[in-house]
Amino acid sequence: MSIKRIRAVDRALLVIEVLSQSGSCSLSELRQKTGLDNAGLLRILGTMIDRGWVRQLIVEKRYELSHSLGDILGAEARAHPMAEIAVPILLQLRQNPYSLPSDLCAIRGFGQFEIIESTRLRGPMAPGRTGLGLQPSLFQSAHGRVILAHMSDEIRETHIQAFLNRARKEDISWYNSGRLDTELEITRARGYGIREELYWEPPFDETPPIGAIAVPIITADGIHGSLSLLWLEEHLSADNVLRSGLLDRLKASAGDISTKLSEGSIPAPD
Repeated sequence: MSIKRIRAVDRALLVIEVLSQSGSCSLSELRQKTGLDNAGLLRILGTMIDRGWVRQLIVEKRYELSHSLGDILGAEARAHPMAEIAVPILLQLRQNPYSLPSDLCAIRGFGQFEIIESTRLRGPMAPGRTGLGLQPSLFQSAHGRVILAHMSDEIRETHIQAFLNRARKEDISWYNSGRLDTELEITRARGYGIREELYWEPPFDETPPIGAIAVPIITADGIHGSLSLLWLEEHLSADNVLRSGLLDRLKASAGDISTKLSEGSIPAPD
């Protein structure tokens, strides 16, 4: 006797297979790769989001498999655990007097820090570049500076050397200027990292310069990453942001993420 197949389950498994092989996908990409229509995909994705199998990125609206799936489908196919934890905290932080967006940065490997979630919105008053997937400079970005500043000397040097092996010439030149130790000391003393002026603003980039500050995300286990606030420098300055009291809110949000990481027993990267 033949066993009747359940087509709905087959379609859901197809979506999981595509996400596990491709990483995050837009609805359009899922439609192309599965052959399913939008209505069917949205029902499947909605169900899997409710069940905790899939999550949707805040701004990009792409879909990816949840970290809560454990090791079933492989680490590269799943969301970063800190990204899942941070979503409600990032959305709350976005409700600030200037509506400044945030980037969440994680340590992905030696010399590799990566933006894993973001509330950057496109518009005339917002940084238009997407932040997701970017790997900030360890030396010139607010994220890189504040993360390095809160590492042990030995671990920090390992990250620096790994980064130098693939760094842009601008980063190598900045490092060779001998300013890093002083910058990290200043960063530790004030409690936040600040973006280097004109960092990531090559001559062909016509978009307005961006300013940023970042604070560390730390648990008893070590440093996990950092959380930033961003603004367009033609509208605001770092002094404006600091005087507004937003630094305290940023630190509180990073502290909330740290608490969630501890409660979830999520270890800091080696």
